[in-house]
Amino acid sequence: MSSLADSLGQVAALQGVRAAALIDIETGTVVRSVGAPRSGFPAAAASMADEARLARAALGPGEPGGDLDEIALVTDGQLHLSKILPTRPGGGLLLFVDLDRNQVNMGLASLQVRQLAPAVLA
Repeated sequence: MSSLADSLGQVAALQGVRAAALIDIETGTVVRSVGAPRSGFPAAAASMADEARLARAALGPGEPGGDLDEIALVTDGQLHLSKILPTRPGGGLLLFVDLDRNQVNMGLASLQVRQLAPAVLA
């Protein structure tokens, strides 16, 4: 099993995670995914990549506060966490995690994803 699959597997092992994926921000393409994605997972992942591109454009280069770090989308039953994994200026990858909101603490889930994210690119 590859290092990428291992690191995504660690994310998928967190409580409440249904699926996790590495997404190319520029194209919205799923590079690799693990878990049991629900229907519409690729479309949701591509949407979060769109949001990342739009937020980066709104922030502009060199703005105070730094580059975009994380995006969260919360509904009654879902929590989508998207952690930006910068690999090159203007591009990058997105760690997209689909969680069952009823099974997680949002703050703790965000912290755990943030802690595991660097291993995805290792």
